[in-house]
Amino acid sequence: MNRRQALSWVLLSAGVLGGAALLDRVGFPAPQMILAIVVGAALAMSGRLPQPLPTQVSIGVQGMLGVLMGSYLQVELLTSIGLDLLPVLLVTAATVLVSVAVALVFARAAKVDVPTATLGLLAGGSAAVVAAADELNADPRRVAFMQYLRVALVALSAPAIAALLDEEAGISYRTTTLGGGVTNLELPYWMIVGRGDQVAGISIAIMLCVLGTWLGRKVNLPNAALLGPMLLTALLTAAGISHGYAPTHLFKDLLFVLIGFEVGTRFTREVVRQMTRMIPGMTAAVLALSGIVAALALGLANVVDLQMSDLYLATTPGGINAVLATADKMNANLPLITSVQTLRLLLMMLMLPLLMRALRRFSVPAVAPAQSPA
Repeated sequence: MNRRQALSWVLLSAGVLGGAALLDRVGFPAPQMILAIVVGAALAMSGRLPQPLPTQVSIGVQGMLGVLMGSYLQVELLTSIGLDLLPVLLVTAATVLVSVAVALVFARAAKVDVPTATLGLLAGGSAAVVAAADELNADPRRVAFMQYLRVALVALSAPAIAALLDEEAGISYRTTTLGGGVTNLELPYWMIVGRGDQVAGISIAIMLCVLGTWLGRKVNLPNAALLGPMLLTALLTAAGISHGYAPTHLFKDLLFVLIGFEVGTRFTREVVRQMTRMIPGMTAAVLALSGIVAALALGLANVVDLQMSDLYLATTPGGINAVLATADKMNANLPLITSVQTLRLLLMMLMLPLLMRALRRFSVPAVAPAQSPA
């Protein structure tokens, strides 16, 4: 990549960040990645795409994304919930299983390969799932389309469903935010990590990326560039040894933009036509998934002393940022919602490679063409 091509990527990234900031103000879900996918696809289909981003950039982005996800684990929130956490976690595990079951039905009905359908409908962690699609033998373009259609539908429906389930409006809980244990959210937007000392924070993040990826490869961890740093950061966060190393504000948004560009630049016109035909089936699948999760929340409310609206937001199938925004406006139980959503994200990413191996048994192998007689 020469200087002109590198400058083109810098200008494109800056433009997408600016556009995403405007979309973010009106409540658009996941604007950084979605806008980057759209811009990347438009450039690819028009033939005006600069030189592809180097592989090292992709590996570095996955490593930093792993650090970001690992920083979400906050042990003090788990202990504040008490024994009610156990049945909630069981329903959370059931939510993942339900999403897999819906994906299997959708794969058969829409004639989509099982890995792509499963990753596309898997509840939570859309950015991480899209980043891991290549290594799990799924089509990252279709996975991204399905994931962000799901995020958009959940983000639009979650406030209405939670309001219907809300029994005692106005209850106040201690507020919290994802990554709040290691990030100072009062820092200005141009800061790249969550502490005042930016050099120390980014140095720790780079160390976690390098060491986590190396350890992940040593133990043959699938998608080591993502899962290795995530696990190492989760351990560091849970131990409370250090803080302020998680990517935040501008840097976090840039990570999502780069992942979006990597996916968007692979789009072709044929893929776009195929995905347009998938919209009705995808919408039906996401609505069915949301309905089943809401039913699980209703059943769980009879077991634990928690509000149905809080339980739904804690177990809702994805759109975690939109869910937290909804919960904050409703004065919901943010410690519960944050903890459950975070644990599901970490558990899902750990189980993902094993899940893919198991689901490949459902894939129908291609039939070899019959040989003509001699």
